Amino acid sequence: MKYFGLFLLVPVFISCTDEDMKFQIGSDYLDVRTNIRFIDTLTVASYTVRMDSIRTSNYNMEEPWLMAGKYFDPEIGYISARSYFRVDPPNSLSMPNNAIYDSLQLIMICNGYALGDTNTLYTISARRLTKGMKARSDGYFYNTSVTQFDTVDVLGSKSFIPRPNTYDTLQIRLDDNLGNALFYFIDENDQIVEERELFLNYFKGFAIDFDINNEALLGFDFPSRQETDNETYYPVMRLYYHYFDYENIYKHIDFQIGYDNAGLQYNQFLLDPLVDFPTKQREKLPAHETGNNTYVQAGTGIVTRLEIPYLKNLLALHTNIIIMKAELQIEPVRNTYKIFSLPENVQLYGSDKINRFETSFIADAVLSLDDIYQEETSYTFDVTRFIKNKITEESDETPALLVTVSPEYLYKSLDRIVLGSQLHAENRVKLKIYYINYE
Repeated sequence: MKYFGLFLLVPVFISCTDEDMKFQIGSDYLDVRTNIRFIDTLTVASYTVRMDSIRTSNYNMEEPWLMAGKYFDPEIGYISARSYFRVDPPNSLSMPNNAIYDSLQLIMICNGYALGDTNTLYTISARRLTKGMKARSDGYFYNTSVTQFDTVDVLGSKSFIPRPNTYDTLQIRLDDNLGNALFYFIDENDQIVEERELFLNYFKGFAIDFDINNEALLGFDFPSRQETDNETYYPVMRLYYHYFDYENIYKHIDFQIGYDNAGLQYNQFLLDPLVDFPTKQREKLPAHETGNNTYVQAGTGIVTRLEIPYLKNLLALHTNIIIMKAELQIEPVRNTYKIFSLPENVQLYGSDKINRFETSFIADAVLSLDDIYQEETSYTFDVTRFIKNKITEESDETPALLVTVSPEYLYKSLDRIVLGSQLHAENRVKLKIYYINYE
C-alpha cells in the first residue's frame, strides 16, 4: 500500500506542478500559474478522553443487547457489565384447579457476541431489583447508571462454557420461593398479577450480574419495541406447571417484557483501568503520557481526540490556496488486536474544546486490515470538508476531531482500539492534504 501511494505522488509533482491552467470567474477567464502540492507533515496531537456518560437505553428498533460478564484487557484493564430490565404481569391467568407448580425460569438467547477467554467457566446470575427502575430527567439510562438490587441473595445462576458466534438458549432456574408465590397469585387471581402497577411494585425487575471469577463477557438478545400477537420475545420469565387429565399435561405461563418496558432496559459498564484515564470529559490525557498510544472503547466511553494546532500555517506559506483533498490515516498499534478484533464501524466527529461531539462533521472510517504482518493496518477518513472549513474559519480554537466506535454500537459493545500517535515508533497518525496554490 505504501508503494502504491508513492507511485501516485511522483506524476503529481512532475506533470502538475507549474502547469498553466484556466479558471473561470463569472464570464471572464484568467490564466494563472498553478502548483499542485502535497503535505503530510502537519502536527496532529493525540489525546485520550473519557466521556462522562454514554446512553445505553431506549434505542427503539436498533436491536439493543443485554450484556453481562467480566474480562481482562491487557491494554485497558478489567471491564465488567451488568444489564437491567423488568417484565410485565403474566399474559394468562388461566390454570386448572389441579395445577401443580414445577419451576420458574428466566430464558435468554445468546446473540453470539463474546469478549475475553471463552474457554473457561462462565457464570451469570439473575438478581432481584430492590428499587424501581427510574431513568434520568431526560428519560434515559446511561452506562454509569445503577438500579439497586439484592447483593446478598441471587434469584438464580447458571454456569457453562460459552460458545462464541452461537445463538444458544440459556435457561436460569429461579428461586422457588418466588415461583411458588407467583403461582399462588395466578391460581387465586390475585390483584398483584391482575394490575400492572401492583405487580411492578411487587417484582421490580432483574439485574443480570457477572461473577467475580468470570473471564468473559457475553451478549444476549433483547426484544424490539414492536410486538406481534402470539409470539414470544426473549428474555422471558416463564412459570412451568402441570396438571393431570388422564395423563400429565405440561404448560407454562409467560411474564414478557412488554412494550412499555422495552425502553427501560440498559447496560451498566464498569472499568478498573490500567491507564490513568481522565475522570472528567473536559480533561484530556496526552499520548506522550501513555507510551505514545491513545485509546478508543465503546461502552466505557473512551475516545481519542486529535488536534491540528498549526493548520492555518498553510495560509502563511502561500497567498492563494484551494484544498483539493484531505485524508486522515490512523494506525492501530501492532499486536494489540490479535485477541480483541478491530471494529469496522468507526467514525470521526468534529469536536469543541471541551470534547463534545459536533454533528456538523461526521466521517466514516475505511479499515484496511493486514492480519498477517500487521504492517499495513489503518483507518482512513476523508476529512476534506473539515479541513476546508477550519482553514478559513474565523476562530482561534484549535481544530479537533474525536475518534469513536459508531454510536449504534456504543451502548451494546465493548469493542476497542489502541492507536499510535504521531510520535509512535511504528504506528503513526498522518494527515495528508493535497492543495493548489495559484498566483
